[in-house]
Amino acid sequence: MPIDSVKHSIHIRRKKNAVVFQNIARLWDVGRQAKTHQELLDGLHPWNGPITLKFENLLPIAFGAIGIGFMFFIIIQPEHGWAQLCFVAGLAMLFWAYISYEKDDALNEVVNFLEEECIAKKYQLAFNKQPQYISMPLNNLQFIGNLKRMFPVFNQGSLSNDIQSFASTVWEDENQQQHQVVVFRYHYVDEIRVRDKDGDEVTIKETHKDLWGVFVFDIGLHGLAVSASGTDYAYPYSFPWHSSDIQTNRKLKFYCSNQLEGAKLLTPAFVLRLSNFFEARRGDLLFHPNNRIMCYLGSEDLFKVSSKAKKIQDVSALRGHLRTFKLVALENLKNDLLQFLK
Repeated sequence: MPIDSVKHSIHIRRKKNAVVFQNIARLWDVGRQAKTHQELLDGLHPWNGPITLKFENLLPIAFGAIGIGFMFFIIIQPEHGWAQLCFVAGLAMLFWAYISYEKDDALNEVVNFLEEECIAKKYQLAFNKQPQYISMPLNNLQFIGNLKRMFPVFNQGSLSNDIQSFASTVWEDENQQQHQVVVFRYHYVDEIRVRDKDGDEVTIKETHKDLWGVFVFDIGLHGLAVSASGTDYAYPYSFPWHSSDIQTNRKLKFYCSNQLEGAKLLTPAFVLRLSNFFEARRGDLLFHPNNRIMCYLGSEDLFKVSSKAKKIQDVSALRGHLRTFKLVALENLKNDLLQFLK
């Protein structure tokens, strides 16, 4: 009988979706317990059980389609009782389909969590933690506030200028020299204001924008700002400098805090190194005049996963994604900066 088939389908669907929810709960446990990137991958294989991560929603979709079909009878014969009953039945079927449809929110949430864990472990990123070299850590707001005040690139928004997320790490070059680094996302809000017919200023638009960058500590260079984004600098980078190469001057702007020291630093070989660093990127590179800190700020998302899997329907596909994904922009910036600083 049809009713028995429907009951059987509902029973099978519940069992399949229960397995998916069990797998999601198990993924949360794996992510929380893993101490390294490899431990996390090892927790996903062997799985020793059903590996599905796809909810069974065929039945709600079918009921929803049938319900919509039933509701259309009210358009054909709105005055007849049978059409009205069909409309009510269709509405009930559509409601059941809606409440029984399993969305992918729970799956997406655990996948995002595992991605964040893999990013932190694979790239040794300690989110919301200050570099190891700081012997007396400040609270995070003071720490970030001090760094922002050192460089005149964090005042681009007229409404707000915030470093909303950061992570500390250690980069080691080919000579085993280590650099303490903070990777961050800078978010600013600008507003466009015009005057109305009465001469009063009104806000017509707010613009939100994100930039990404790094602070590198214990750097020997001082008092230099280089821009490939067209930024003009003032104090403390008060002295503009021009290369003898016209193409370089079109691409980069140079500013120094000390004119004499800047002229000594910006040799042809050093300018070539800067030009190579900015060959494939636009941004700003600043060396503080007094502190041994460097700041780079650019438009590439340093936390962006290179190849986000469109459909993850089982644990095996999830493991493959977590094993092979990369933060390409961060890797490229790391390699280029280490090459420039050596």
